[in-house]
Amino acid sequence: MDIAHLRDFIAVVEAGSLSRAAGRLHVSQPALSQRVAQLEAQLGVRLLVRGPRGVVPTPAGTTLYRDAQQLVRQFDRLARDVADSRNHLHGPVAVGLPTTVAAPLAPALFSWAKAEHPGIHLQLFESMSGYIHELLLAGRLDLAAVFREDDVPRAAEVPLYSEELYLVGQPDPRPDSDEEVPLAGLRAVPLVTPGGRSNLRALIERAFATKGLVPAIVADVESLGTMIRIAAGGEACTILPLSVLRDHGDPRELGVRRIVDPVLRRHVAVRTATEVYEPRDAVIAIRNGIVEVTRHLAGEGRWPGIR
Repeated sequence: MDIAHLRDFIAVVEAGSLSRAAGRLHVSQPALSQRVAQLEAQLGVRLLVRGPRGVVPTPAGTTLYRDAQQLVRQFDRLARDVADSRNHLHGPVAVGLPTTVAAPLAPALFSWAKAEHPGIHLQLFESMSGYIHELLLAGRLDLAAVFREDDVPRAAEVPLYSEELYLVGQPDPRPDSDEEVPLAGLRAVPLVTPGGRSNLRALIERAFATKGLVPAIVADVESLGTMIRIAAGGEACTILPLSVLRDHGDPRELGVRRIVDPVLRRHVAVRTATEVYEPRDAVIAIRNGIVEVTRHLAGEGRWPGIR
């Protein structure tokens, strides 16, 4: 299988059209079509479905697209590594951080990498956890922070920290305690949370289910800042870790309360893109840097609420 054929196939899938892909690759459309046909013949499966509006991958094509991205990225990095005779670490490292992790970690990680490994080119992606997970599975990231409901060791993961979740906002009626609120007391409290792909949403729904309850989620909000602003406005509450609230006003005015019975806790690990082979040295360096920076921020009290 020719690496050039994989590059062609990736370009076609991302363009959604043979003609558009041919323009980006600076080749003729018939030549590109022939290359894709040769790849299909080599693999013995149909990879694309052609229609009047362009092309879409078949299930086999989707599998090839996901894995081909990792292969091409590895090939390109190998070529750069061999060509570069310098002794220091170098090259790009793509890191995905969910928004609640990126807020405290990303700036400090950038400063650490610039000081410790100036030859490494950081590529930082910040989004909600569901999309970060999709990017990792698609081979677009080298590392990603992932959420877990337990701290069981897993292949290709390094544990990072754990944190508790808090109610943010002023529920009506307000709980008796100014500092804690039982989960069952939130059965009728309107909540805004991320959408269904979010780990946070799944954790909240499962916690309520253990009490035989369904959370009163009134809106899906894929923005950390917007969730906090809605909670501050008083029309709904949200559930978030304490660490993301430090830059959004006085916790007492926001009505921040620790959720108990049960305590909602999640664990965070940093995961590499694959379990099959050892990551590049630059990826390992950044992974170690994430752990070091996290410990440093927690030790200085600059990342409250994590353990």
